[in-house]
Amino acid sequence: MSRERESLQRQVALVSYGSSFLRNKLALQDWYQHGIFFGAPQQFRDRTGNALLAGDIALWLANLAQGGATRLSLHPVEALGIEPPPALGQNRHVVAVHYPDRYQLWAAGVEQAAWKAGGQGLPNAAAYAGDVDCYVCVEERPGRLDVPHTDWKKLAAAIAADLEMPVPSGSVPVEPFIAFNRKSESWAEKPLFVATGADSLAHRVLATLDRARGKFEHDNHPKNENSDYPYLDEERAAAVDHWKARLDSWMIEVQLRAANIDNGSAVRHQDEAPFARLQPPPPPRQPAAATHEEAPNHETPAVATVPPAKGKWTDRIGMVVGIAVLSLFVLALAKVISHFPWLALVFALPWAPYMHYKD
Repeated sequence: MSRERESLQRQVALVSYGSSFLRNKLALQDWYQHGIFFGAPQQFRDRTGNALLAGDIALWLANLAQGGATRLSLHPVEALGIEPPPALGQNRHVVAVHYPDRYQLWAAGVEQAAWKAGGQGLPNAAAYAGDVDCYVCVEERPGRLDVPHTDWKKLAAAIAADLEMPVPSGSVPVEPFIAFNRKSESWAEKPLFVATGADSLAHRVLATLDRARGKFEHDNHPKNENSDYPYLDEERAAAVDHWKARLDSWMIEVQLRAANIDNGSAVRHQDEAPFARLQPPPPPRQPAAATHEEAPNHETPAVATVPPAKGKWTDRIGMVVGIAVLSLFVLALAKVISHFPWLALVFALPWAPYMHYKD
């Protein structure tokens, strides 16, 4: 699994469980040892001077609770129109901290060093170190930030229509989704996000997409000798790649919405409007243009396959062989026929229908 995917999963868990803590639904002791955070320290910094405000999620959340924060939410960077610090590489998402009268925006990403390698052949001494998730408070805005409620049935139907597959799949278990983490222990395995009631469908939707992505990567891996992907033409390979891009986009969409599941008791208003995504889907696939070597608007005529005609000599040889076999059989029973001549008629009767149907 790529580091970017793992980082997003940690953001989902932080927002989901952090919201439950701020709403007094879960104590920190109940989940702070979530295996998803193993091997990836969390740092929370102030944009002014890049000061380290907290070096772990427990201290950060405790400080937010003391300041009156009510919940967290996760959003695409483009949706909020912020400019993340240049030091954060591969920044795509923002964690919003909600207060009664304002909200803070914390850009999430991997902090980049200001110094760059100056020579060739310099080893990367941090290659075997764990990832460090960095959150930087980039802005505070007045008012309230709207977090759309998700109708998981509508979302599942939209995914199924786009990817042309059943969502949720009947092959995934009806249980909370637990993200795979090679560094975790069995006692630290917890659901990726908190969801109950009608929102529990989110676990099965995410499990369906996760299994589809795993199967896709296995079936199309270059080392898989049974893979058909290397033998596809350009058009079909592009179609397969575009399906995978749509699948990845839906994975991000589902995880964003799973992180933002409202665990409060507020009444939800049913929205009859069509489903709208939080982030734009991949651009439509453009069909491959015909090359100048191809003849457009001319189809290769189909060649009819004519079965080979039966030869006359084949029938004649078969008949001769049959007569010879029967003759040998009659000679072998000649002694019996000499005593019972009427048996010869019995052996000769089958030839009458044969000759009739042959003609």
